[in-house]
Parts: sequence; structure tokens; C-alpha cells
Amino acid sequence: MLERLGRDRPRPSGRTAVWLVVGIALVSIGTGVAAIVTQPTIGTTGALGELQAAAEFSGTVVGFALLVAAWGMRRGYRLAYVAAAILVFLSAAHGVAQSRLLSVPLVVVSVGGLVVLVFTSERFTRSSSLTLDATQLGALIAIVGVFCYGTAGTYALRAEFSNVQSVVDAVYFTLVTASTVGYGDVHPTSDGARLFAVSLVVLGPTTVAVTVGSLVGPAIDRRFSRTGSRVTNGPTDRSARVVVLGYDETTARFVTALATRAAVLVVTPDDDVASRLERAEQANGAAIDVLVGDPSDGSILERADLETATAVFVATGDAARNGYTVIAAREATDARVVVVAEDGRADALERAGADVAIDPDALLVDAVVGATLEGESEREGAGEKER
Repeated sequence: MLERLGRDRPRPSGRTAVWLVVGIALVSIGTGVAAIVTQPTIGTTGALGELQAAAEFSGTVVGFALLVAAWGMRRGYRLAYVAAAILVFLSAAHGVAQSRLLSVPLVVVSVGGLVVLVFTSERFTRSSSLTLDATQLGALIAIVGVFCYGTAGTYALRAEFSNVQSVVDAVYFTLVTASTVGYGDVHPTSDGARLFAVSLVVLGPTTVAVTVGSLVGPAIDRRFSRTGSRVTNGPTDRSARVVVLGYDETTARFVTALATRAAVLVVTPDDDVASRLERAEQANGAAIDVLVGDPSDGSILERADLETATAVFVATGDAARNGYTVIAAREATDARVVVVAEDGRADALERAGADVAIDPDALLVDAVVGATLEGESEREGAGEKER
């Protein structure tokens, strides 16, 4: 009985989880800014003091990172959900480390956010299809290596630098020097330290440039390729948004054609189909987004944001599921609902709420019969004229 009650208990929606993460992000940013200008309730020294000082600034960074994660969750990415869970835990840890009364709300909302994220895990299942080639992976390793090299070297040579006493000071000098900002408040006082600083000046900007180029370059190329493809294939009405509920080989050509004229979101329960569509989008620039889930599930349709759709195209490939999906879509939106009907069920689907139900086989039969009889009629007409 308890298990049944647990299943029947309403769970938070995916949209609730997204907005909660946004709220935690804003609280984290506000708490981090406030911590900079206030004194801790519990003052500490030594390593704990350094941790406390670092938490004052890094809490704001965690907040902005949570905003990025919330954007990914809004699109249903599983990777964004995992990142948000980790960042929410870190925000709670930052609230504790800051040791201020004003950080108590951050701890409370972060703990509550973790509970909500646990119950909404199944809402975020979309694969990010993020793959790194050898060059990109090497560039990331290089930039992490340069950062570790700079921090460790500066801390080891701290006696030969002015104003370097802690690991935080070493991190600060590494970032400022490697980015060529160079405020001048920390500077080397020996030849060895100067040579070390020169190596950071050489390695830092070079590594950052290579990393940014390897990571951003392919995305820019794909964007230009996608733009060129859309120009070649015809104008795309970006104000039109079509949600396709279901996907199979029969309807694939319809989805491809729609993507050349409007923004398309495909909802499919098949992870393999989703991966194929995402690879096809990267290859030919088709404007297709993918959401993995049951097209007849109300919570999935909520994530698909049917309320903003210009039209809904139902094509699950199963006659019975088409009916359920049409009913669910009609409950979620007033937009035009078009469905591919099979086995003469067009009338039933229109009664279920579809604006247009099309039977491709029936259309093909009518076209063939019409073309055949039209040709016969023309020959009969020509014979009558001869007589």
C-alpha cells in the first residue's frame, strides 16, 4: 500500500525543477556578493580561513554556472541535470563555508533543490551528443595543466614573489599572468621567479587561444554550414514552431521538409532515433531539436512547450497511440493538430481532436484512380469528337 501511495503521489514537474535551479542560482549570486562586503559570523584562520575567503567569491561563480545548467535543463539535457545537481550541492557547501547568517537561506533552498532534483530525475533524458576529438581533449588537458603548473610553481616560489602567501594568492597570480592582464600588485623579486613568470606569459595565452579555437571553431563552422543549407533549401520562417510527436521511417521525409521551413522539435521515446536526428542535424544543418520521452505523456508535452507551438504533427506510427497522443496534444494546446492516419481511422482521430487527419494510402489510391480515369475520359472525349 505504501508503494502505491508513493507512485500515486504527485511529483514536481520538470519546469518546476528548472525554475528552482534558477532561483538557487540567483540566491547564490546574491549571497556571494553580500558575503564580500560583510564579516563572517564565525571567523576562522589558517586553511579554514582561506577556504572561507575563497567561498565568498566562488559562490557567485557557482550561481552563474547554475544559470547555464538551468538553460540546459530547459532543453531536457541529462548532462545539464547532473551538472545542476552537483552545483546545487556546491552552493549548499558554499553557504556553510561562508559562515554567515545571510547564507542560511542559500543552504535551505539548496537542500530543498536537491530533493526536488532527485524526484525529477526521469524528466531529463535527452542526450547532449557532446563528443570531443583528440585535438579538443588535448587542448582541455593542456589548459588544466598550465593552470596547475602556474599555481604549484607560484606557491613553491612564494618566497621569491611579493604578496604571495597562500594558494589563493598563487591562483590569482596564475590567472592574471596567464591572461596577460598583469595588475602588477604581485611581482617576482628574483631571476628564477621572473623566468617562471615569463613561461606563464608564453604558455597561458597560447593555450587559451588553442583551446578556444578547437572548441568554438567547429561550432561556428556548423552554424555557417547550417545557415548556408537553409539559404540553399529556401527561407525558414523562424516565427513558426512545429512540435512533431513521434517519428518513424514513414514520416521522416515530412519532418525533414518541415525543418527547412520552421523550427522543429521531435518528441520520441527512442534514444537511437534521437541520436540519429541529432547527428543528422550536425551533418546537414537541419533545424531539428529532439526531446526523448513518451509523446502521449502530459509531463513530456509540458516540457515540449506545446503552448508556444504554431502546429503539432502527430506521427507515432501506431494507430492506437496516435489517438492517445492527439487527445493529450489537444488538452495541452489550441494550436493546429495534424495527424497521419492509417487503416481508415481519419474520422475517429478528428473526433479525438485532430484538426486534420490524413491517410497517405487513401490519398495515393485517389491520385492513381483519378489519373487513370482522367486519361480514359480524355480518350473517350477524343473519340466522340472524331465521330
